[in-house]
Amino acid sequence: MNVLPAWFAGLSLGFLVALPLGPIGLLCVRSVLRDGFPTGWAIGLGAALVDVAYAGLGLAGVGKLLDIAVLRTVLGLAGAVVLVYIGARSLRAAFRVKVAGEEQPEHEPVRPAKAFRTALAATASNPATIGYWAAAFAAATAANVTGTLPASVSMLVGVGCGTLLWFTLLSTGVLVFRRRLSARLLQGVDLIAGVGVILFGGFLAYQSFA
Repeated sequence: MNVLPAWFAGLSLGFLVALPLGPIGLLCVRSVLRDGFPTGWAIGLGAALVDVAYAGLGLAGVGKLLDIAVLRTVLGLAGAVVLVYIGARSLRAAFRVKVAGEEQPEHEPVRPAKAFRTALAATASNPATIGYWAAAFAAATAANVTGTLPASVSMLVGVGCGTLLWFTLLSTGVLVFRRRLSARLLQGVDLIAGVGVILFGGFLAYQSFA
């Protein structure tokens, strides 16, 4: 089996999975606007690595463990807590008020390394991602896309490339409009990102009991 079709299949899957503006996308947009392209791109890199890891677990059949109700609930609630915490931090930044005459900056810059760790925690917090990749690789196996070890590895690499490609495009697009935004609009982005991520966390908690 040629590894190129497997890589392209992984690239397409990784790109399409990352495409919807979920909690990680919101964090990426906020990070680029607040701290620049490297920090936003680090968010994408963290998401890409977790996607590859979860895709590998899906390929190994670990997704079947999510059929265990107790395990699915525990993982879902843990993920919800992580997302709510990250969202609360964003809301804190939105409502932070600068004291009159204060010379300190309103926003403490976030380094790419910290953004990368945040993305790892936020992306890994959703156990349903394992189930998605398990289904995706089951379909790929049925279509004989991952019939060999080299093809499977190639597809995993493609998943990471696809996810990172989307976040690179997203970060670049946001960077173009960054200078046109006022401080009030940046505060609005913090507010939207915080509320959005918290809502995703709440939905994940709800799904854990469904």
